[in-house]
Amino acid sequence: MDFNGTFELNTSMDSIYRFVMDPEKLASCIPGLKKMEKISDTEFTVLVKVGIAFIKEDFNIKFTVLESEPPSHAKLSGVGSGKSGTVDITADMHLTENNGKSTMLWTAQANVGGKIGSMGSRLITGQAEKIINQMFKGIKEALEPN
Repeated sequence: MDFNGTFELNTSMDSIYRFVMDPEKLASCIPGLKKMEKISDTEFTVLVKVGIAFIKEDFNIKFTVLESEPPSHAKLSGVGSGKSGTVDITADMHLTENNGKSTMLWTAQANVGGKIGSMGSRLITGQAEKIINQMFKGIKEALEPN
């Protein structure tokens, strides 16, 4: 499954980059997050509760920073599993700034396997888009509190 979008904020790209790349700050924006553990400056794990149709369970996902070019670009990968399946994620972001406003162009690819992966891409895509939108809403609220 492929996802992409544009996200705009009235703040510097440096502020966005530092927030998104800090797992402890980003944690407050991840829907269903039960636990986050920073392993190193380039690795962290999350335990998230995910619900798709009748399946609601916890997934352990380990994220690794693959590329980091502050404050304009980063690429992360995540590998995880739950009782009913697996997930492999790659996410990429590019930031630009113009007159105090920043734009994030982002892409993400997700491969879901197992029982949860067999539920159909439309159902999974809909839930993934809901989670993505909630996360970006949380980032916006954290960086633009007014």
